[in-house]
Amino acid sequence: MRTLLQKSRLKTMPLLMAVFLPGLAYADGSAYGSANLRTSVKAINGVKFAKITGTVKDNAGVPLPGVLVKVKGGTLSAVTNVNGVYTLNLPVGNETLVFSYLGFKTKEVSASGQTNMTVVLEEEISKLDEVVVIGYGTVKKKDLTGAVASVKAEEIMRTPTSNVMDAMQSKVSGMEVMKSSGRAGSGVNVTVRGQRSLSGNSTPLYIIDGIPGDFSQLNPSDIETIDVAKDASATAIYGSAGANGVVFITTKKGKEGKTTVAFDSYFGYNGFPKYPHGLQGDAYINLKREAYRTQKGNYPEFMSEIFTNPDHLAAYEAGKWVDWVDLALKDGLQQNYSLSINGGTEKTTAYLSVNYNKEEGLVAKDDFSKYAVRGNIDHTISKAVKVGSNLQFTHSINNQGAQNIFGNALTYLPLGDAFNEDGTVKYIPVNSVVNPLSDQIANQYVNNTLNNYFAGNGFVDIKPIKGLSFRSILGATLGSGRTGKFFGPQSIANVEAGFSVPAAVIDNSRYVNYRWENILGYEFDINNDHKFNITGVTSWAKNQAESSFAGGSGFDLDSYSFYNLSAATSRQTIRSSYVGSQSLSYVARLNYNYKGKYLATFSNRWDGVSQLSKGSQWDVFPAAALAWRISEENFLKDVTAISNLKLRLGYGVTANAGIPAYSVQGGGFNAPQAVGFGDNKAPSFIINQAMANTALGWEKSYTSNLGVDAEFLKGLISLSVDAYNTDTKDILLNRTIPASLGGSWGSPFKMWQNLGETNNKGLEILLNTRNVNRKDFTWSTAVTFTTTKEKITKLPGGKDLISEGFFLGQPVGSFYDYKYLGIWQESEAAEAALYNSKPGGLKLATDGTFKPDGTHTYGTNDRQVLGSRVPSWTGGLQNNFIYKNWDVSIFVTARWGQMIASNLITRYNPLLNTGNSPDDLDYWTPENPGAYLPRPGLYSTTSGYIGFDALKYVDGSYFKIRNITLGYNLPQNVIKKIAMQKVRLYTTANNPFIFSKSKLLKYQDPEGNGSDNFPLTKQFVFGLNVTF
Repeated sequence: MRTLLQKSRLKTMPLLMAVFLPGLAYADGSAYGSANLRTSVKAINGVKFAKITGTVKDNAGVPLPGVLVKVKGGTLSAVTNVNGVYTLNLPVGNETLVFSYLGFKTKEVSASGQTNMTVVLEEEISKLDEVVVIGYGTVKKKDLTGAVASVKAEEIMRTPTSNVMDAMQSKVSGMEVMKSSGRAGSGVNVTVRGQRSLSGNSTPLYIIDGIPGDFSQLNPSDIETIDVAKDASATAIYGSAGANGVVFITTKKGKEGKTTVAFDSYFGYNGFPKYPHGLQGDAYINLKREAYRTQKGNYPEFMSEIFTNPDHLAAYEAGKWVDWVDLALKDGLQQNYSLSINGGTEKTTAYLSVNYNKEEGLVAKDDFSKYAVRGNIDHTISKAVKVGSNLQFTHSINNQGAQNIFGNALTYLPLGDAFNEDGTVKYIPVNSVVNPLSDQIANQYVNNTLNNYFAGNGFVDIKPIKGLSFRSILGATLGSGRTGKFFGPQSIANVEAGFSVPAAVIDNSRYVNYRWENILGYEFDINNDHKFNITGVTSWAKNQAESSFAGGSGFDLDSYSFYNLSAATSRQTIRSSYVGSQSLSYVARLNYNYKGKYLATFSNRWDGVSQLSKGSQWDVFPAAALAWRISEENFLKDVTAISNLKLRLGYGVTANAGIPAYSVQGGGFNAPQAVGFGDNKAPSFIINQAMANTALGWEKSYTSNLGVDAEFLKGLISLSVDAYNTDTKDILLNRTIPASLGGSWGSPFKMWQNLGETNNKGLEILLNTRNVNRKDFTWSTAVTFTTTKEKITKLPGGKDLISEGFFLGQPVGSFYDYKYLGIWQESEAAEAALYNSKPGGLKLATDGTFKPDGTHTYGTNDRQVLGSRVPSWTGGLQNNFIYKNWDVSIFVTARWGQMIASNLITRYNPLLNTGNSPDDLDYWTPENPGAYLPRPGLYSTTSGYIGFDALKYVDGSYFKIRNITLGYNLPQNVIKKIAMQKVRLYTTANNPFIFSKSKLLKYQDPEGNGSDNFPLTKQFVFGLNVTF
């Protein structure tokens, strides 16, 4: 039975397939809607033509518009109209027609002797013939031997965003995409199969149309597919660059046939974060009263006893309460407009897109704008030679609002006059208190960044003989950036630093990366049973980057901003830098296929990089993978319920040389003063800051992978399961070394070393189902599930590196601190005294040792590993519903078993002599013994609360409804009247609902990892997609 999914596709895209025509189709009168659509032909040299007319339908008998009908082996073709009718003139003697349509199996039919022919196309449910991008080539999904996951354009476009990887959250098992900031234009952190390096480098390699590139510069509307290679058998072909996984991004290309124009846009609101407010009114007074009672033994009689500053008391008596968080927050607008054109002839195809994106942040002066242009062109010179190029240019402008504005708004005294009578921000709202909004005062704070990005490459494809292919691709990426900052005397940064004069800085950077790759491939078979594909690659890359920095202070006019540094009268600073590196690689790969049952891939990469020490610059990275398509065996071939069953086994070696250039060399700086010898002074000298390591080598990861791919009921259910184990050795770390090896000036010694080992293992599951498959209604589901375990297995001397934050048997980035056990109760007063504490004080875990007098003083030996940000499991659940022209998608994600450090909790001010506290925190009193936070006023200073930071480590488990989209496709009979192919309206809510396991996170989004600045936002947008 034909599904509603296809029906919707047919109604909204009746002519879309016309752009795939190898030749141009013309109609008698109207281009569409006529049953007499035909290709213009004429007799040549006496060749006779026969006219044939017919209808193309699906299994349910519904006509299929937009089906490509082509003469086999020729160039003549036509496309069915809205009634599924085609008309074509066939050369006599060449009467085999090929019918192809998206979502259906291609069908060849002999038209010999026919004048009217109805053809039924069978729905293509199975995805086995889909092409997957791998390193330096492609392969059909059924022939894939490695762990590679694919995401199509329609899935990416379900999330309206300017960052393509933001749309990939929980779409691929084993890949984590996290957003930690709500600033306008903020990026995402992406990891594939966890953190395995101690240096913190976990960024995957991004290959954009065959060349490494920056995904953040792309317009999501330009994306065709994203393929994620996860196991070493798939990534080792990139050697030292593939250790953290490889993300292949394929952009849209021009298509042969009628020119198609597409317009995508959305507009909406960005804001509504989960974030607490500061205490106000009675809640604020009650906390001060409780602190007073704790210290004095009784509540105060007069307000002057808790407001010792008369101006603060006057503001209180006047009722001048200020909610600084409410004043700081605003809802920003976001808008996006994309226009693309694609089309071409039999020999030349082209694609061009332009994009404008604007996002306003949560505070004033926080916004991000991006302008992007992307284009490509392919031209076939002859049957053997094809050339083409890809170009991308992006210009972005980022204005960052006040730094730490939310932390300040949460903790500054909530009294005074926030604004002057003219509506401008008042610098001093009440005596001795600075307005946390003072960065919004004219000419007081500027943080402006401009970035330009250009990426271009050209290629030539040569196929001199059957099976032999050669591609040479030369590309360059150029980027430049300028960040200018100005801090006026009333800016928060200057106030907190104690500076009273304006300061400005300009930071300029520029980089250029070159890459030249040559790919030679040869395919052949023996008796059509043994199929071979041999690939050889050479890859050369050169990277150069330089920067310059200038700063000064003491400007006569704040209006200079950062544009007139020469006017600075003091604190002038100038510095510059340059780094460069090169790499050269050779690759060999063999793919073997025996009767479609037994598959094998063997590869080896020889990498050489300049940043490692001589003698260690070259190394070898082999990989191998085997696959067995069990479903092709005779004992399963007749089991119709199993469409595909494949077992995969892979092993490979990858590496990481991602350290700064010149790391094998020592470094230093000029000391600011000379050494004195009596009345004589020695000249300034160099102090080594970076120690040389001439034995620095590769960090290597050894990964094994076992996977199963299965499809059931002709693709109605598909399942992929992968289990992996990765051992990483000789890990690179810029380690702090003892000062006893020499002096330092202002910072400790550092040396890059190979030390330590880690282990990562995990299980990944991807399940796709089509639950309901009816004529007017379909329901499909996609589930991802990942569970991982990470640990450090070896460190120097077999001991924890506490100063570096690395612990044996624990994941990288574990939390190490005092462990919070609760609050001492009044019934425990005697026991609390043994720990130099009191009822209402923090109860902490200890190492179990006591002094001879039976007491214990909390100290550093009591600290322990508390947990880490590594979750026990993560998952995603996508449900798609289609009813006639309506569609609904609901996407849920979860991250469970992680710990986060919530800085908002430690914004609690138990003294409240000045400032404020969040309004959602519950503190201990004799009348409220079950509270989480210690008693206010228990000590005269905050430092008296030993282990106060232990309060912030909480269970960060959560699940959230990531995305809800409601869409409507205009009916075909409507869009025909306005000469459109497709018109879709939709509305989307991003991040609308969040459910945290810990009640302490009720005003936080745990995805932000406990940050108390620029919380994550919600978005509500309305969009329009038009194709004509």
